[in-house]
Amino acid sequence: MGDLRLPRLNATDDEYTLLEWLVGDGAPVGVGTAVALVETSKAAHELVTDVAGMLWHRLDAPATCRPGQLIATVAGGDHPQRSRADTDAPGARSVAAGTDPVAFTVTEPARQLMARHGLTDAAIRSIGKQVVSRSDIERLVAGQPAPDAADRVTITPAQRRIARTVSVAHREIPAAYTVAKVVADRLGRRLREQAASIGYLGVAELVVEAIAARRAEFPLCFARPVDDEAATVRPGAHVGVTIDVGTGLYLPVVADADTRPLRDIAADLLRFRHAAVRGGFAEADLTGSNIALTIHTDADIVHAQPLIFPEHTCALSLASMQRELTLQGDGSVTTSEYFHLGLAYDHRFINGRSAAAFLRAVKADLESG
Repeated sequence: MGDLRLPRLNATDDEYTLLEWLVGDGAPVGVGTAVALVETSKAAHELVTDVAGMLWHRLDAPATCRPGQLIATVAGGDHPQRSRADTDAPGARSVAAGTDPVAFTVTEPARQLMARHGLTDAAIRSIGKQVVSRSDIERLVAGQPAPDAADRVTITPAQRRIARTVSVAHREIPAAYTVAKVVADRLGRRLREQAASIGYLGVAELVVEAIAARRAEFPLCFARPVDDEAATVRPGAHVGVTIDVGTGLYLPVVADADTRPLRDIAADLLRFRHAAVRGGFAEADLTGSNIALTIHTDADIVHAQPLIFPEHTCALSLASMQRELTLQGDGSVTTSEYFHLGLAYDHRFINGRSAAAFLRAVKADLESG
């Protein structure tokens, strides 16, 4: 007999989502069988067993779990008795009553209010929602009908992860912002010249290269805050790049971009785009960044202010290419291409002068071709 407890899958999350069981309750499993799919804030993981036997679920999916929590037992033919200590997560939890196949999730504030008023699971099930919040409990206690379910939109687990990150960033990071105009005529020529030998190559690849090249000159732009008064600076430029192809927002990392050739940077970004389509990122692809580049290159997007991701001090934003008329020295008029490159920075560690110098340095590298 063996317990299947949720392992710690990364160093940043205190809770994960048990998305689904891959093996049914009471089904036989062997050593190394993948039995459950668990999602962290960065990626999805398959949990495997290290013993053989019958798999007995201790928790219904989907559910919120914490590292170390017991989620299943591998034993003989008798179903082990579930206990509340085994199945209740410290935060939200899944509840299934009797033979009712419909499960619902109760948020932690709602569960506390349930206990205060002595409400049963049957009473909560009468609300008719899959996710029950504190306001639902308050309406139930007050005798008010729950609002029409059609009025409620529940965001996906991936979007909930984004919501947590955004909330932390806005709450804890005093961000400032500046933006530069980058003339892209020479850069365009470089793209055309090198695309033949490298393959797919775009502006984003060159911007990653230019950001990473300034790591030694501007180390605080690549730092990790410890508290309001200190930060750590690790070796290398590890540039996280936002990828969103409609399946969720990801921040895969081009590691050691300051020491690798442009060909490798382009290969990484192409691989990340394919992984985003398949939803096949590995945890290693999504960890270790120390600066971010957010991509906003859809047509007509001229400006975007990025949020600073937790554990970063800077984030840059790349907007779409624009065209303008340019007056030459001889009085002639030509067309020129340009884009805006934004920089959000943590004002605890970087002041406006340093931020502007960093942005101008990246701009200079890009404009030099």
